[in-house]
Amino acid sequence: MKGLITEAEAFLKDDAEKAVRDAGLIADAQRVEHYEISGYGTVVRYAKELGYDSIARKLQKTLDEEYRADEKLDKLAENRLNKRRNRSFNKLAKPSLPEGFLCLRSLR
Repeated sequence: MKGLITEAEAFLKDDAEKAVRDAGLIADAQRVEHYEISGYGTVVRYAKELGYDSIARKLQKTLDEEYRADEKLDKLAENRLNKRRNRSFNKLAKPSLPEGFLCLRSLR
């Protein structure tokens, strides 16, 4: 974990565009979440194997929280990419269509 944090701190010191920095921060946060998911998943399994069902349930709740945090980061990254893709698409030259031509995109 310390190594992941050190790498994230080093990345923040790099001179990068905002979009690159944002993507890097999301990626670093996901790496931390994946590390935590791995750890909690392991101890949940151990607790179950050893018959500590009450402890396993509590640890499972924490594991579920980690999965939800990772899903939020996934959505954040996906939304960033979709916005960037849409901006790029809108910058493309749009061909002119014959008058009266129905475009399916305009029906949305």
